Amino acid sequence: MSFTITFYISLALLGAILILNTKRRPSSEEPFFDRILSKEIQGFLALFIIVHQTVVTLAHFEVDDYAMKEFFHFFFYGILAVSFFFFSSGFGLVKRWMTDENYTKGFMKRRIFTVLVPFFICNYIYLTDALLHNIRYGGHFTFVEVIFAFFGLFLVNNQMWFAVEIMILYIAFRIVFSRVKSARTGIIIMTGIVLVLIAIGLSAGHSDSPLMSYWFKGEWWYNTILMFPLGMLYAYKEERINAVIKKAYVAILLSSFALVILMDFVHRGLIADQVYYPETYGAKYPILDKLKGLSAETIYEIVFIILVLTLVSRFKLDNPILKFLGKISLETIMLNYLMNYRLFFLYTRYGIAVYLPAVIVSTIAAASVVYLLKNLVLERRSRLFDGEVK
Repeated sequence: MSFTITFYISLALLGAILILNTKRRPSSEEPFFDRILSKEIQGFLALFIIVHQTVVTLAHFEVDDYAMKEFFHFFFYGILAVSFFFFSSGFGLVKRWMTDENYTKGFMKRRIFTVLVPFFICNYIYLTDALLHNIRYGGHFTFVEVIFAFFGLFLVNNQMWFAVEIMILYIAFRIVFSRVKSARTGIIIMTGIVLVLIAIGLSAGHSDSPLMSYWFKGEWWYNTILMFPLGMLYAYKEERINAVIKKAYVAILLSSFALVILMDFVHRGLIADQVYYPETYGAKYPILDKLKGLSAETIYEIVFIILVLTLVSRFKLDNPILKFLGKISLETIMLNYLMNYRLFFLYTRYGIAVYLPAVIVSTIAAASVVYLLKNLVLERRSRLFDGEVK
């Protein structure tokens, strides 16, 4: 099966899953964005990220962009998916803090450990896989790298970065919001912390390896993180923002859709102009290239999130598949790279039509196992198919 046919089948299946059981939202329903809806959207985006990372993997193994044709379009939208994860995380934290005066008590187990436990499970999976690979092919890690990798300071797989950064943000939130009395003050402080993390990422450069690195090396560490305080701001001003969306629904829908298309065009141009890895290409002022990319991508992410919020103000998801995928979204993001690389032989033998489904199925299966292990460690009762979102 060709890349073109696979592309259209993928689009059709993704679209069908997204609209399955979608309903018109009653005009009186307020608010229209909550944790359950957020998790359903994250479940869809986690599935999308698997396809996106498949394209990234194909590109890494030097499958020609032209040969992939339409399928290569999935390459450009990973940042939008990740930006929504940060946005919904920031939203959920402030929303709960504003409605539960004891929210920061027990926060370590409720939020930080739910990321920390699967992070280390996945980290040791990647570390074991890398060490076995080195034994088989004669590679090696330094002693320092092995020790740092054991504690998660050296990432044997770069895709683990999201869990690290969201844990940093959770810890910062716990410290800040356990002390402030006003959400506004807390959001301002958290925005400052995010700007510091962006500055670190801008100056950290890149790892020598395309697969593994120490923290903060690479554009992905900072080019979506501003959506975290934006989500906090939305939670703080939710009623006012929702009122504007409802009042000017058509205008906001059309303008945000047009801007998403425009910024997609701009974003593709920036990638072609090598705003990623600029120091690698010998850019005279790499930091300026990175800032140019960050500025445009931030606008792109904002208009995308506005479009999503506008759509869900009129349409309601009630999808058991997306609820299930939403539960394992973090584990899916962390594990899909392992499946992409270790199953690449299926592409070389049978092509994309076998490789992509195998990656999707194996990633979801592995993520489900890690999710159940996490719940066992944390003594949580949430199961894969019980319908609850925790």
